[in-house]
Amino acid sequence: MTERLITIEDVLAPDSPWRDCELWDGAAVLCEPSGGQAGHVGARLLARLTLHVEERDLGWTFTSEQGFVLARGPDRMLAPDVSYVSKARLERIPERGFIEMAPDFCVEVRSPTDAWEKTVNKCGIWVAHGVPVVWAVDPLARTVAVLRGEDDVEVLRGEGAANAAPALPDFTLPLDAFLLP
Repeated sequence: MTERLITIEDVLAPDSPWRDCELWDGAAVLCEPSGGQAGHVGARLLARLTLHVEERDLGWTFTSEQGFVLARGPDRMLAPDVSYVSKARLERIPERGFIEMAPDFCVEVRSPTDAWEKTVNKCGIWVAHGVPVVWAVDPLARTVAVLRGEDDVEVLRGEGAANAAPALPDFTLPLDAFLLP
């Protein structure tokens, strides 16, 4: 017996049992709250990113509740912890549902229950779907990996600043601005 693949429409249906899930090629994967420092670090990042984007009227920033449809048949919909889409690519935010494209920039913050490799691998999925720059953040190890393509990874540990170029060339954030001491 073959299980039916879950679709974007199934997730969006009223009273959907998959409302808190990502879709990985038609399979629902529950996105559980992470706890610990991950939520706080993500909020600090989002606050700084939103301020930067809104001051320059560049586009839209999103929390982990915003899903992005990356593929159809079978459906793949993922939701990064923090993301940005330019107004040049998305004139306005849909009233309901998911955005039918990959973001321009996104951040995945390692949950205390996840392996670092899982966080970096998810960032690689984003890059494979055309996201020009992705940050993988490990709050406990005070580490940020900046991915710009499969072979372009910069790892910052404890100090330094992460840059969101090419998506946001003038958005550079010192690690101390969002990681806890």
